[in-house]
Amino acid sequence: MRRIPLLIGLAVTAAAAQPARAAAQLPSGPPGPPPGSGANLPSSPGTALSVVPPGAPLNLPDAAGPGLLRDTSARLNGRGFKLRFACQGDGTLRVRAPRIAAAAIATNRYRCANGRATARLTVSRRSARRIARRSGVAATGVAGHARLHFTITTRKRTPAAKGFWTDGHLQCTPGFLVEPDFTTKNPTPVSTRGWIAVYTTATGWHWFGSQGENRGRWNAWTATRTGIAQFHPGASATPVPWTLGPITVPPGSGRYAVGVYEIVYWVGGRPDHQWQYVNAGTTGAVAAGSPTHYCVYP
Repeated sequence: MRRIPLLIGLAVTAAAAQPARAAAQLPSGPPGPPPGSGANLPSSPGTALSVVPPGAPLNLPDAAGPGLLRDTSARLNGRGFKLRFACQGDGTLRVRAPRIAAAAIATNRYRCANGRATARLTVSRRSARRIARRSGVAATGVAGHARLHFTITTRKRTPAAKGFWTDGHLQCTPGFLVEPDFTTKNPTPVSTRGWIAVYTTATGWHWFGSQGENRGRWNAWTATRTGIAQFHPGASATPVPWTLGPITVPPGSGRYAVGVYEIVYWVGGRPDHQWQYVNAGTTGAVAAGSPTHYCVYP
């Protein structure tokens, strides 16, 4: 199954933004899996959208609450694991993993010092056995209204870094989140969802979708051999994108932004979930030759 990108625009209003290579200081790493981490997928779309709906504006407010500092895989050692994140005060972290249990699998207090905290958590023996049977488990840390999305694993080996979609991109200013124009050998129902992850030193990574922080709407389309059918009316070679925006980014906050796109392929009614980053800049990862994660908003 080959995957090639489609276009979804996110217009951004901000102080001059630029690719991250011009920045003096960068986050310690990209954000990792988007909200849900593939654990909360939509229902099979059945009938896809017949036309491209109008877009909607999105405001990226100042993020509040704890946030991860980078893509994190928390390794379970026996029954315990640690999670490090940006913080603004002491608090309680509750970890949920829908594929393991309906209720929280671990809860503990954490202490915030110099804007950073390390929570030490312990799961039950039953949860530890269930995690051990999987290569990785999608988890969400809940601290007040904040959500920290990560993976729990029992592997000692560091997971391979997540790659980029073939030619999608996050144009910095004016901003556009370019969705891969996903292709399949045969017409296939797909569900897609785009995200922008925003980082500041004080708050770490926070996720914003079409419906606000940690909330994004899935769109149902039909992937074909030449791309998403709805974006090629009359079999045109150039896609006509659905645009989400304009997006307003408050200036003067020292923000970094990363674009991510998810897709669910529905083959025989069963979901195949994938996600990857998109290149930050005016071209896609392949065309750029050396993709970068970050747009910078000084």
